Amino acid sequence: MKRLFAPFRLLQLVLTVVTVVTAAYLVRTFTGLNRHVVIPGRVYRCAQPSDADLRRVIEQDGIRTVVNLRGTAQTMNQPRSAWYRLEAEATADADIHQEDITLSAKLLPPPAELRRLIEVLDRAERPLLIHCKQGADRTGLAAALVLLLHTDGTLADARRQLWPIYGHFPVGGTIAMDDFLDRYETWLAKEHASHSPDRLRHWATSIYAPGAARSDLAWITTPEKTIPNGRPTLWKVRATNTADDAWQFQPGDFAAIHLVYKVARNGTEWIYENKAGLFRRVVHPGESVDLQLALPGLAPGKYVLAAEFIDARGCSMPIRANSFVKCGDAGISWEFTVE
Repeated sequence: MKRLFAPFRLLQLVLTVVTVVTAAYLVRTFTGLNRHVVIPGRVYRCAQPSDADLRRVIEQDGIRTVVNLRGTAQTMNQPRSAWYRLEAEATADADIHQEDITLSAKLLPPPAELRRLIEVLDRAERPLLIHCKQGADRTGLAAALVLLLHTDGTLADARRQLWPIYGHFPVGGTIAMDDFLDRYETWLAKEHASHSPDRLRHWATSIYAPGAARSDLAWITTPEKTIPNGRPTLWKVRATNTADDAWQFQPGDFAAIHLVYKVARNGTEWIYENKAGLFRRVVHPGESVDLQLALPGLAPGKYVLAAEFIDARGCSMPIRANSFVKCGDAGISWEFTVE
């Protein structure tokens, strides 16, 4: 009987040790600094450091640039913004650079922030330290970009920066970080190309568009340059889906794909805002949909209208109140006068 149960007891002991070690590692990852080397002597990654930790790491590793992926604080004096104030003070005291990039761990990177991140990774003075809050998801994606842009690393090497040993698990919302690399790999396959730093830069800055908001907007008929005082106006726009995904139009304030347009007086004061496309329809890639932009009667003066396609899925507040709303292209605008 002892001989029969001995292997099971050994297996139980091994499993217990593995569980304890894994739990200890995860506790250290999520409660500690989660600090790791990406490129020795050049690039490091970690979770949000305390003031003391940041000053120590700056001095110990000779850090010249801190890349913060959590964005900036709206109000420096609020307790929730203390981390940002302390970080800014530490980098200023050390006379080093601090670059603030706004990413979400649960959404694909906004195109503008992605372009800025790549520019920072290309130009920032080394050694640099990259961090988000936990040092797992956003930091993992940025570390993956570092390897793809500045080493001979492969996509497989880059994906290892998004492993559980760093605290990243490809489940739930944070799978967006893995999705980003999947999209790049899919594009490479479509182009029958292999990865290179230049190809990644081209894709990320010229091709990549998160969600389904990539569009080509054009006036169906050229709008009027001069509109009579107080007369309501209706202009029409044709939107062509240039994304990889179908557009899912829906009604409601938190509708997914739709067009947002605003009117500014004298180019500075926004006086009117509305939406177009609040109906149920599916527009597949390559297809177009015509939208109407209704303007109320306006007082005499000079105005500019600006319109852009957005994908507001996942927003829990009105459009533009959420800094992580995923945008489409540059949009369309028109200057006019009311007489």
